[in-house]
Formats: sequence, C-alpha cells, structure tokens
Amino acid sequence: MSTKTRQKIYLLIVSMIAITVISAFAIVWMQQQISRTAQNSKEQEAQLAETVRKLRYLDQRIATMHQPVVLQGKVAGVLRPSMDNQIVWVNEKNVESGRAYVLSQPYEVSMDLALLDVNP
Repeated sequence: MSTKTRQKIYLLIVSMIAITVISAFAIVWMQQQISRTAQNSKEQEAQLAETVRKLRYLDQRIATMHQPVVLQGKVAGVLRPSMDNQIVWVNEKNVESGRAYVLSQPYEVSMDLALLDVNP
C-alpha cells in the first residue's frame, strides 16, 4: 500500500472516531435537555393543577354564597317587601349612546330601606 492510501485510511478512521465522539456528546446533551424540559413540564403541570384546584374551590365558594338561601339569610330582618302604595320616581335622561335611565338626584334611604326621590 502506498503512503497516500495509508494517509486516507488513517484520516478516514480519525474522522469516524471524531464523528462518533461528537455524536455521543450530542446525544448526551440532548438527553439532558429532554430531562430538563420534562422536569420543567412536570413542575408547570403541578402548578397548573394547583391553580385549577384553587379556582374550583373559589367557584364553589362563590356559588355557595350566591345561593338564594344564603343571600336571604344575610338580609333577614333588614329588608321588607315593598308596599302597594309606595312610589319610586326615576328621572329620564338622554345620553349620547342612546336612551338610558339615570337618576338626576341621589336617593335617600329611609329608616325602612324604602327608596325615596329627594326632589320628585
């Protein structure tokens, strides 16, 4: 065999070894990145699950607090039904966005919580 052929074979063997080593390092690096990404995803999923659990708890609390029985219990003894002869005046006011009912004067709350217009 000639020297040039030996050099080509030697260069080929060195190139194959270099490519194998570099590929091995690349595979190890990719596995580490996959592991880090999987760990990060696991943490994010746990955080999401905790947030969803908290939201469900809050939704349950809101639903419970808005049940008619609970709302009635909060105002028991404070409100009374309106009387047949009770009149509440609402002054009309036209606005740019269309017709809307707006109070021109603030209401005054009486002792029995009936709403009265100060200036009828």
